[in-house]
Amino acid sequence: MLQGGLLKPVADFADDVHRQRGFSCVDCHGGDPAATERAKAKDPARGYRGMPKGAEVIAICARCHSDAEFMHRYAPRQRVDQASEYASSVHGKRLAAGDTGVATCVSCHRNHGIRLVSDAKSPVFPTNVATTCGSCHSSPDHMKRYMGANGTPLATNQRAEYEQSVHFAAMTKRNDLSAPTCNDCHGNHGAAPPGVGNVANVCGTCHAIFQAKFEQSTHKDVFDRGCVECHNNHAVLQTSDEMLGTGPKAICSSCHADKSEYGYMAAEKMRALIETLKGTLERDGALIADVRNAGLQVSAQELALGEARNRLTLARAEIHATNPALVEPIVGEGIKILAGVHRAGDQGLAELRFRRQGLFASLGAILLVVVALALKIKQMDRGTTH
Repeated sequence: MLQGGLLKPVADFADDVHRQRGFSCVDCHGGDPAATERAKAKDPARGYRGMPKGAEVIAICARCHSDAEFMHRYAPRQRVDQASEYASSVHGKRLAAGDTGVATCVSCHRNHGIRLVSDAKSPVFPTNVATTCGSCHSSPDHMKRYMGANGTPLATNQRAEYEQSVHFAAMTKRNDLSAPTCNDCHGNHGAAPPGVGNVANVCGTCHAIFQAKFEQSTHKDVFDRGCVECHNNHAVLQTSDEMLGTGPKAICSSCHADKSEYGYMAAEKMRALIETLKGTLERDGALIADVRNAGLQVSAQELALGEARNRLTLARAEIHATNPALVEPIVGEGIKILAGVHRAGDQGLAELRFRRQGLFASLGAILLVVVALALKIKQMDRGTTH
């Protein structure tokens, strides 16, 4: 009869993916399942391993998960390089050096209640990853033994900062499971902080256009931390046009404070170009909305407005090259498109005025006819009376 601490592992194992595939306790813990005596069942001579720890955990999991032929029977698409990736990770290297406080397979996947990654209750399901990583990395007591490359204690606020980010909002508020979480940037089994030269590549995994533009910029050789210099790493906030330029909320001015310097002037120029196109879009968008609400057909103009908005998006991407000469032609294309939209809007308003004038003239003529008829009828009534 099971007692005490053995009850929970058995209860947890009931929902374990391995149990669902036909595996049992002895597949990981070893021993003799046929023995009725405890001593014989847990005899090391019969393969009993007890509770594996540290490197033993990796070895036991890798027996199956590193065997391509074996894994093909259960999950043909599953990778089988997790153990070698783990060995290359910060966790794996520290474990190999004797640090038993680092994460192993069971730290993230659990031991007896392991679920599929696609299971929303799994600790490595996208919405749960930050909590799982934070169980160690948000613990000052656990992390106090570790130091950064510069000899300072490692931060423990990564999860709190991530929960302020646009990435976290996309995942939790818009239910976008493709939004990045810890393992998308740091890796999962091969977890490691991105190197200085790799940050732009990490961000570029999703933001490919921005990376390409950044590669063209003078900042590429100046920014030690790439994208992080302007956007932060964990607390990546929603961007806005206010970040560009030399205003009080602009990031550019934190480095470019001299008004005579090229960087200062370039930031001002790019912001002015963006504001010009954005303001023209708002003006002409409102104009076309008025014409549409009056009942005229404006589908062609709405398509043109969409093209102009695309130019605004392209211009905002182009600023990462930090060259106003590249932003200017894109904004020019947008302004040219909007010039046609504005003409069509003015023509629509003119047509509305013409229709209204015609309507008033028609109503006046009808009114005159009605009055004339009334007078005629009145005159005829008088003639009949006499």
